[in-house]
Amino acid sequence: MDRRTTLRATGELLAWWAALAVLWLVLISTVYPLELAVGGGAAAVGALAARAARRAVNDR
Repeated sequence: MDRRTTLRATGELLAWWAALAVLWLVLISTVYPLELAVGGGAAAVGALAARAARRAVNDR
């Protein structure tokens, strides 16, 4: 992979992670450190899944 592709992939993952983390924060009522850690982890898994799904559809 070249540098440009790596930067695009990283940017896409960060964008998905940020969107999913914000959604998580909107949906919870109280913010505790453990909730932030779980939300961040769930957002990371979701970001990886979203990127994989997009690549599966677009990169045929």
